Order: sequence, then structure tokens, then C-alpha cells
Amino acid sequence: MGVGSYTTTWTVGSCHRLDQLSETDPVYNSDTSPAVSCGTSHESETFAVLPIGGAVAKVAQRPSPEVLDAALNGVCSSELLATFLGQESIDALDNVSVVQFVPSVPEWRAGVRKVRCDALVGPRTTQAVAAVTRSLRGILTTAAGARFRTCRLGDVEVPCDGLHSAELVDPAVPFNGAELARGQAYEMSKVLDVCNAAVAAYVGVPLAERPDLKLYPQLPGEPPDAGSTVGECWVGSASGLSTAGSVRRTGGSGKVS
Repeated sequence: MGVGSYTTTWTVGSCHRLDQLSETDPVYNSDTSPAVSCGTSHESETFAVLPIGGAVAKVAQRPSPEVLDAALNGVCSSELLATFLGQESIDALDNVSVVQFVPSVPEWRAGVRKVRCDALVGPRTTQAVAAVTRSLRGILTTAAGARFRTCRLGDVEVPCDGLHSAELVDPAVPFNGAELARGQAYEMSKVLDVCNAAVAAYVGVPLAERPDLKLYPQLPGEPPDAGSTVGECWVGSASGLSTAGSVRRTGGSGKVS
């Protein structure tokens, strides 16, 4: 990938074009194409640059993609991505994943030992890689973050910036076998305990102060997840009509009493 000096951009917040789906495959483990303005079309953005350590860093010639992938597995963590995006525990993230790049062969020979962690924009239609024209830094604290939230239209999951009937709020509510044996009344009580607090934090006020919204709790095993053992918190229009855009409060972390 790239031409000329085969020099990687190692700058957090830099944006990058990945013109072909193949460029997100681990076999293409370097990206030496020049960075682009985050205000122009791009597919990924660097959210962390981390040192490569351990035995693999001592090898003079750059190891194979398989060896590097195994050695660096989990280095570009979801926690680092969450911090960059402004994600909180209530945010059900979708359409953003992680892709990592290592030094080019000449850079490795010169002693560069860094890994670049990029947020990769996910599909909008049938594409496996899509583009944006703004920075992803802190995007989940803004209305533009709706594109990367999980909603549903009927039983089909969709991005929240399009028409949808309900929006997912994390966390999921896990049940063990003994709890599932206690029946739906117990399941509903446990799900409501979690969902009422989570949705209040999500929208910024207790749901009783938002008569336009309604909690749609999903119990374990309910359609469309017949085999599920977790409950989920969905919030949508009290009218039942489809809407576009997220109901999540904007801005940073907040608490609701």
C-alpha cells in the first residue's frame, strides 16, 4: 500500500483512505499512503499509536502477517477505541471496528517498532467498508454519532440515523439457567431494574419526564433472538411510529438521580 518512501503516518487523529476492501485484510499490514484531511472522504482514523514490544520486536526482518497478527492481538483495544469515540457503557456501538497497521519493511529494518490503531467505518448498505467526511474523535457525544448506534426497524437492525422503531441501550441483562427457570415475571422485573436506570442515563432524564418516549424491554428468548439468554433495553417513540436520529443525550458523561 502506498508508493515512494513507504513511510507510515504515526499521528493520532490522522485520517486515511482505504480504497479497496482488500486493504483491511491483515496481509496488507502496512499503510504508507499519505494521510488525508478528516473533512474529506476517508474510511479510517488513527485513535492510538502504541509501541511494539516483546520477542517479535527483536526480529531484524519484519515477521510474516500471521506472526504479527498473533503477537499484536488485542493491542488496539476496544477500550482505547471507546475513549477516542466518546463511548460510554450505555452506548451500543455498531458500524465501527478496529484495523491495525505496522511499519513497512524499510521502516522495520530501520528500527521502527510501532502499531497504528485505526477506527474503521463499517457498512451503510452492502459495502463492507464505508466512508465519512468528518473526524470520529468524540463523535458519540454528538448527534452525528447516530450513524454508529444500534437501532431496529421491526426485527431488522439498522443504523440510528435512518428510520427505526427502537434504539438499543446497553448494558444487556444476562440470565443464568436458574433465573430463566423462574419465569417471565422475574425476567421482566430484572430487565426493568436495569433498563429504567440505563435509559434514564441515555436520554438524560428519567423516562417519566419524556412522555414522547417508551421503554420496549426485550426478554431472553423473545423474537428475533429465540436462543438468547440476555434481556435488552430498547427505547423508541411512545406512539410506535418510526423516527430517525438518536434519542441519546449529547455531550459528555452525565448522571441522573
